[in-house]
Amino acid sequence: MANDGRGVFGRGFWLAMRHQRILWWVFAINLVLGGLGASSAARTLAQALHHSLAGQKLADGFDVGMLLGLAVQPEVRLFSHTGPSFLFAVIYLLFLLFVMPAIISVYYEDRRFTTGEFFAAAGAFFWAFVRLALWSLIPFVLVHLLWHGARELADYIDDRAVADQASFYILVLGFVLVLLLAIWARMWFDLAQVRSIALQDRAMRRNAVRMFGFARRRSRKLYWSYIGIGVLVWIVTILMVVIWTKVPPRAVPLTFLLLELIMLAQIFERLWQKACATTWYRLHPEPAPAAPEPVGFEPVLTAPYAGSPGTALDVDVPLSPEVEGAPDITTREPEGPKGPA
Repeated sequence: MANDGRGVFGRGFWLAMRHQRILWWVFAINLVLGGLGASSAARTLAQALHHSLAGQKLADGFDVGMLLGLAVQPEVRLFSHTGPSFLFAVIYLLFLLFVMPAIISVYYEDRRFTTGEFFAAAGAFFWAFVRLALWSLIPFVLVHLLWHGARELADYIDDRAVADQASFYILVLGFVLVLLLAIWARMWFDLAQVRSIALQDRAMRRNAVRMFGFARRRSRKLYWSYIGIGVLVWIVTILMVVIWTKVPPRAVPLTFLLLELIMLAQIFERLWQKACATTWYRLHPEPAPAAPEPVGFEPVLTAPYAGSPGTALDVDVPLSPEVEGAPDITTREPEGPKGPA
């Protein structure tokens, strides 16, 4: 199974569903911060639309022209309330950046963390993930510059081409290319996050460089999983928007439900992609570096020579000739005193 890369799409889905309380928790935080960010503009609109012709038109139907005209009126100044919305959007981004190490840890170990374990994992890699997010700006800036170049080329062709649709086709082709590159860059840095958690490595530049080559050679199925998830979620989003256009404007609870379902689908898209990246990394572990072979030494045998001090001999030293000959130890009777016969 370790070398089987098939089924990343489905395995990632069920991994995200097994830990779906993360989804609902992130969605609840998004709902609270979104409500706080929109509260200032909502109060301003409520005061401006009370007993007004614009309020009646916007209540009976969605009039884009009326809304834009209302937004620029001095007593409304709707776009002047973007500060609180931007502030709470930044807070939400920092929140996601803080909890993402813990979310990947849950997916990688595939078990339920306690609250202490979850926040400990989040805090341990928070600054490392901040550094990785800063490094990720480089490829996304390059992708943005590529899109800017595609637009400039479309304008250039539009001024000189005979066919009217030439610039449009260039824009479509450039948009598709830029979108595919952006998805690949997102997948690349998701894998770098997973590697840092799996190996407990906080050197994020090394993780990014390592996963660039590793993902470029072996991540084709994961890349198609990212594209498939994005297409599926955007189909659901477009379907929800179409339903929203058919809902009567006075059906505020149903409109609110549809918009929140769209936000829930977008959050689930990112968590599903993170789960797929984690699953793919577990199915394709990095090859361990080869251990160096032990250096062998051939024993050198030297014969001892006479007169070398401190040389231990493996054989007994030959004895002297007097000692070497075995003495005759046969028993004889003692001889009597010799006298005259």
